[in-house]
Amino acid sequence: MIINYLKISLKVILGCIEFFIAFISTYLTIALWGMAIHIGTYIPTKNGVEIFMKSDGVHTDFVLPVKTSTKDWSKTFLRSYTKSNDSTKQHISIGWGDQGFFLNTPQWSDLTFETAFNAAFYRGKSAIHTNYILEKDILDNKKRLVISKRQYQLLCTYIEKSIVYNSNHSIAVIPNRGYWDNDCFYQSKGSYGLFSTCNSWINSGLLAANLQACLWTPFNSGIFANY
Repeated sequence: MIINYLKISLKVILGCIEFFIAFISTYLTIALWGMAIHIGTYIPTKNGVEIFMKSDGVHTDFVLPVKTSTKDWSKTFLRSYTKSNDSTKQHISIGWGDQGFFLNTPQWSDLTFETAFNAAFYRGKSAIHTNYILEKDILDNKKRLVISKRQYQLLCTYIEKSIVYNSNHSIAVIPNRGYWDNDCFYQSKGSYGLFSTCNSWINSGLLAANLQACLWTPFNSGIFANY
């Protein structure tokens, strides 16, 4: 009886392993196909709006000028929500992701299985992370784009659609959870998961702004390959 129980348990374990391998293989195949299909073209716009995309190798952010004739982000993501309330920073990085992952994983060494599992399988809320920075602080692993005002307006509208507002029309800030002196977290629309990642959010923003992008990508490499 014990032997039969062990055999059944082994079959279940092997079946789970096979399913996991098949799932990962299928996911990576879909990702590779999505990244291989490029949509649109990017042509720098003379006297356009300069923006950046930066990545830490896994997560990607837009880096935008704080204030242009199109948009003043300091009126949306108030500097007073940050610890420093520093008005000298003239660029803002904006990224989207899983709220639990953002808040509980300031360093990759803080990552736990539960946090990763919840993020991968749509079990948590999402959040927007902003950080006021200087242009010189946009270091390695970045891409510079110069886009038209119309494209920038479309990108701003895309980002704004992810913002959650309270009943009094104030932005839904997550207080006292920033990593540094100039950053902040906010409640966001949408759910993070394997098929809606921080990088696919950036990619969708590029598509919304009529900029070159992948058909779909969960990885930053797909985004950067276009530029």
